[in-house]
This record gives sequence, C-alpha cells and structure tokens, in this order.
Amino acid sequence: MRITGGDLRGRKIKVPKIEGVRPTSSRVREALFNIMGDIEGQRGLDLFSGSGIVAVEALSRGAKSMVSIESSGKVCRHLNDVAAQFKLLKQWHIQHQELPNGLDAWQGQSFDFVFADPPYRQHFPEKICSWLAIHHIETPLLILEESSQESMQIPPEWEVSTRKYGNTCLNFCHAIQANTPSR
Repeated sequence: MRITGGDLRGRKIKVPKIEGVRPTSSRVREALFNIMGDIEGQRGLDLFSGSGIVAVEALSRGAKSMVSIESSGKVCRHLNDVAAQFKLLKQWHIQHQELPNGLDAWQGQSFDFVFADPPYRQHFPEKICSWLAIHHIETPLLILEESSQESMQIPPEWEVSTRKYGNTCLNFCHAIQANTPSR
C-alpha cells in the first residue's frame, strides 16, 4: 500500500494479512486528506488503527503527532515496525488495548481530529461518539469510516457530512458546541 502524500509520498507500507485488517484504500485516503486540508502541526487520534496507513499518511502530511489504538497485539507489533522503518517513533504513539478502555489514558485530552475505521456493521460509530464524551476527549472533527450500506445515528451535537466512495463511506462529523479543543 502506497502513501499518497507528504514527505513519505510514494513509499510503501506492507499490510499484514491478519483477519479484520481492512486498510483504507488510497482513493479514500486521498479524498480524506484533501477534504481535511492542511493538517500541519495537528494532533490526531486513530481508533481501530488496523494497518496504520491513516496515521502514517497524517504524519507524512505534517501532523505533529498521532495516537493509534488497536486491539490486536500482532497488528501493534507490525505498527511499531512501520514506525521504526519510517522513523516515526517520536511522533506516533501506538497503544495495544481494546476500546473503549484504550481511551482511559487520553481522558480529558484534546485532538484536532479523530479518525475511526471500526469493523463494519457493528454500530461502532454511535458508540465512538459516546466513548469520546464519557472520556471528555475533545475534538472539532470526528471522521468515521463505515460501509456505504450502513446508516448511522450520530448524536445531535455533531453536524455530519457524508461522502461515498464505492462501498466505503466517510462521515465528517463537526462538533457543534461541545467537543471542541479549548486551547
């Protein structure tokens, strides 16, 4: 899988053949970062990190730091290898833990964006909004990747704009009042 932009553009990441790892396609990633615009110096949180391609892409495009939370130990070992390969160990915190417990370490933190690519058809998008609120994690932008055949119920504190790319749907959830960083 190739990195589509930034300092690492064109470099390849080997995606492990592990059940449940479904990397975000280059087409969807390119659209994601084009819509997000300049992320130089931003802090991001990547939930259900899987291949780690979104975190690497964000760092390549200038994000200051990324936190990736992933439940599979095998996948986390792979992510640490990728971080070492691309010399991203200082900017990329990889955490092996199930969600929502993995958010405990980030209680009360602010992130410029949160990206989540949970397993499809398990109603995780609705849960993620709740988990962020319970853990007092603030963000002005929550991006939820989901199957385009799913319909989500997002709480009213978020204004949602949806983009479809084949079987993949990106939901850009903008915080209306609460959930925005207070810097």
